[in-house]
Amino acid sequence: MRPVLPVSLLAVLGAAGLAGCSSVDEPGASAVAQRFLTLAQSDPTAACALLAPQTAQHLQDDGGSCPKGLQAAQPPRAGTVSSVTVAINSAQVVMPDQAVFLARFDSGWRVTAAGCRRESADDAVPYRCAVEGS
Repeated sequence: MRPVLPVSLLAVLGAAGLAGCSSVDEPGASAVAQRFLTLAQSDPTAACALLAPQTAQHLQDDGGSCPKGLQAAQPPRAGTVSSVTVAINSAQVVMPDQAVFLARFDSGWRVTAAGCRRESADDAVPYRCAVEGS
């Protein structure tokens, strides 16, 4: 069973319209999301360097190492970005077949969840993610 994205993160991202988004941050978040998904297919060790610490630790716990856990998780390939929403220190990058969630750290944007999909068009239904921290 794949994890469900916490409602608290969804609430933060949902409040983006109220929190004053920064379009300046959108290209950075989008680039990290696309780079992560590309590297997840070809260089999982490098992809793990783009993960938030808790997410990398969760993959390590699941697979013995972050790269092995990432290979087992099999996030979808990167696609064309449909939209980017930035809410202070959180971002959501939407592609046709998935959403990627990121958090801003001192070192820049880091992926907190990837390969996230809803099983319903209803926004109340939580995402299920291939890659996620605990």
